[in-house]
Formats: sequence, structure tokens, C-alpha cells
Amino acid sequence: MQAKRSTSPAETRRRLLSAAAVVYGREGLNGATTRAIAGEAGVNEVTLFRHFHSKERLLAAVVGENFGKQTAAAQSVTTTETGDLRTDLAEHARRYEQLLRDNLPLIRAMIGEIHHHCDHERQVFKAIFRPLREALVACLQHAISQGRIQKDGNPELLADLFNGMVFTGVLRRTGSHVRLEYSAATHLSAIVDLLVRGAASEP
Repeated sequence: MQAKRSTSPAETRRRLLSAAAVVYGREGLNGATTRAIAGEAGVNEVTLFRHFHSKERLLAAVVGENFGKQTAAAQSVTTTETGDLRTDLAEHARRYEQLLRDNLPLIRAMIGEIHHHCDHERQVFKAIFRPLREALVACLQHAISQGRIQKDGNPELLADLFNGMVFTGVLRRTGSHVRLEYSAATHLSAIVDLLVRGAASEP
């Protein structure tokens, strides 16, 4: 029998979100049950439903906790930190990679199974990367306005290419039986260099 814990509603909610991320990553979206999540958190299912009402709302809350606006603000770079595009992009790439690595089991589960789920869950999945993308687009738009990137550069396209390369690199390096000839730091540096050199304004 589970020992009763005297905790606040906020602490119980935090524990449920943490447990859900673990169970979703371990069992997948289809395999995860509210019973398993509640057990991982050390509470009963009634408590879970009191906080989140349904498994779908719990998934949305987990995504918001790990990839929402507050997390994005902490992980993304601002356009005025250094005034140097290369430095700002390198910092964005480093923090984005760390966010991906910290949540990789959950991300893998969602990538593998999201096509089996309803439109609501697909929208939740799309929302995972939206705040970080918006932060990067803003950084690139600022660089364009300052003349550091070509005026006809498309910040949305550049952001998608940049984040896509970071994302792919994380998946490759954490895949089983994959040994790359270069380090994560070298990979991130090459991504930054490719964007800065490829999109830079003509001298």
C-alpha cells in the first residue's frame, strides 16, 4: 500500500506531470495508462482525474510543462543578448539541443505514435516546438533588420532548417549502434557556420 503524502495541490500536480512524462516515454502514448501514471506519482487515479480530468488533458499539460512558453523563454536566446548573430545562434542551438536531450524519451514516443491519435493530440505535438521556433524567427528577423542577413532571407525557412539540423543531430547521436566521427559541439558549430555564411549579407 502506498504511503500517504502530505503535499500541496501544486506539488501533487508537479509530481503527476513528472510521472506522466516518465511513463509516456517508457510505455508510449498508447501503452501509458492513467493507473500507471498515478502509481508512478504515488497517488490514486481519482487524484489524477481531479487535476487533469482526462488522459488527453494530462498529455497537453505535460507538453506545456516541458515545452511551453516559460520553458522556451528559459531555453531560447534573445535578440539583444550579445548583438552577435553567430554567438546568439550558437547559444540557441546549445539550449535547444539540451531541451531535446532532456525530453528525448517523450519526444520519441510522440514521434512514433502521434499519427494514431486525434487532431487535438496532433496539435499538442505541433505546439511542442512552436515557442522555440518563434524565438529563433525573431532572432533572425532582427539580424535581417540589422543587415547581417540578406534582406530577401526568409526567417521562417531559415529557422526550420536550423532547428531541423539540431533535431536530426540529437536523434542520430542517441540512436542505438550509431557512432559519429564528430562531436556534438562540432556538429552545432557547423550548423551555425552554415547558416551564418549561407545567409550572410554580401560585403
